[in-house]
Amino acid sequence: DLVTGDTDQFHWGAGTFASRGAVVAGNAINEAAKDVRQKILKLASSKLDNIAVEHLELVEGNVQIKGVPDSAISLGQLAQEANPMRGAVQPGAEPGLEATNYFGPEYGATAAGVHAMIVEVDPDTLDVKILRYVVVHDCGEVINPLILDGQIQGGVAQGIGNAFYEKLVFDEAGQLLTGSFMDYLLPTALNVPPIEIGHEVTPSPLNPMGIKGAGEAGAIPTGPLFAQAVEDALQRPGLYLNEIPLSPSRLWEFLQDEVTE
Repeated sequence: DLVTGDTDQFHWGAGTFASRGAVVAGNAINEAAKDVRQKILKLASSKLDNIAVEHLELVEGNVQIKGVPDSAISLGQLAQEANPMRGAVQPGAEPGLEATNYFGPEYGATAAGVHAMIVEVDPDTLDVKILRYVVVHDCGEVINPLILDGQIQGGVAQGIGNAFYEKLVFDEAGQLLTGSFMDYLLPTALNVPPIEIGHEVTPSPLNPMGIKGAGEAGAIPTGPLFAQAVEDALQRPGLYLNEIPLSPSRLWEFLQDEVTE
């Protein structure tokens, strides 16, 4: 089980933020798994005439002498052996195939990448349609390609919402006017285009797994890119779009200001 953010369960930790989930938790799990692996091999060695650990291998849920499948001992059997009855624990040994380990990076390992989009702006309604969206992304070693693609796609969808649809509106008394989905507009599957994603892999030197955070790489570039693309599509000399969200009504106000000036 993965338990996050529960101070009743963990006495040390600073939480997950700044795309630290995989970098911190992933490397901690990786280091703990290495410790468990060593415990497995050490226990298996004691069951196989104390053969040197370097002559053992893990194969399909078993530990065996390299090249000798008949010597295989299942991990399930070793797990039982690691929990001896009547408290018969050998000196210097720890019961159970479990381990606790930590990882706290000295520096953040952030992703890099480039976003590009092609947009079409209706000159009469100022409605914006995204015709193509491309992301080339580098988050170091990829742990799970499917989850990573989903994270980037979700980030881009969130960025499109921030760029064109979503806005917190307050009245003169500070009362929120867009407090429900009746008033606060979100992009849907009809508004988010297919996203083309390419991955580059540059392992991070800042952690053993060579991974970097990917949580913010989809959302952050989308807003400024959207403003630049719309500005380029409108082809109005002197027009400088330096804010989001850029709804059709806000774009109309920008153009009216330009005419007035």
